[in-house]
Amino acid sequence: MSQYVNQIAVNQLMQEVGDENIPVLFGIFCDELDDFIGALSSHPEIDKVREISHCLKSSAGSFGADKLATMAIHIEEKAKQKQEKWVERNISEFVDIARQTEIAYRELLLK
Repeated sequence: MSQYVNQIAVNQLMQEVGDENIPVLFGIFCDELDDFIGALSSHPEIDKVREISHCLKSSAGSFGADKLATMAIHIEEKAKQKQEKWVERNISEFVDIARQTEIAYRELLLK
């Protein structure tokens, strides 16, 4: 399994919402990731980065995207503290993790 997907969390989610609902939920999650990647790639203001990271922290955690959730926690905290240089140095890694996460979840949709 991918380093971007916590299979245990995915299995638990499947039990909670039903297997038949997973494709719709993963599709929504992937579309959300795509939107956020686009927004982050356009060099947004620090407050927008904080807002995006807050949203991703929650949704990534819910879907078992642990690596993305962890990075979102760090980005959100630094953005709250207005540590713009730190955020600028790490935003490309955040975007890369979001992209890889989206790819991993889209691959799950194909199975």
